[in-house]
Amino acid sequence: MKSTTIYQTLEYRNNNKEIEANGPYFCSLRDTQGYIKTGVKTPWLGEGYYFWDTRIEDAKWWGETAYKSKGKGYVVCKTVYDAHSPLLYDLLGDLEAFDEFIKMAEMIKSNSNKRKVSFEFILHHLKKLADFRYKAVRAMAVPSYCKSTNICFPKDGLYLAQIRQVQICFFDKTLLQDPIKVIETQSCVTNFTI
Repeated sequence: MKSTTIYQTLEYRNNNKEIEANGPYFCSLRDTQGYIKTGVKTPWLGEGYYFWDTRIEDAKWWGETAYKSKGKGYVVCKTVYDAHSPLLYDLLGDLEAFDEFIKMAEMIKSNSNKRKVSFEFILHHLKKLADFRYKAVRAMAVPSYCKSTNICFPKDGLYLAQIRQVQICFFDKTLLQDPIKVIETQSCVTNFTI
């Protein structure tokens, strides 16, 4: 067991007590009637409870990027989960899971005659398999210009990869060990005059 702190970033709505009473919050593309929500992008890891793994800086970065840059504030919440749980589909720390995911992607691309498929689409197919018992997925999106560290290897041009913004999408609350706690609030002041 490895208890690990994780962070959820939410839009600031002056409702911290409500967040602690009812959080974490589920990310979905559709509302309760099944209609696609307006202004919502497809959750890249599928529907679930999204958290930033270990680094509060990543949660703050998302708050600045997704909320503050749009004139809104944000809150950062924390809880804990078991990073060694057998119910975690860990695409960073479990090479067997990673290879399985890549094989499924290749099979789907081949069967549908597509050049590329989305992460969410592949995960959706995996969830249909009887032996897919996982309650969360852990992954890291990498931009095409993948940033490396300054730690080099003997062969020219090879560097240790920079692990950035790792996210975990919990399909339900099974793996969450503690109640959610708001730890930082960044409200956005508007219509401020001197």
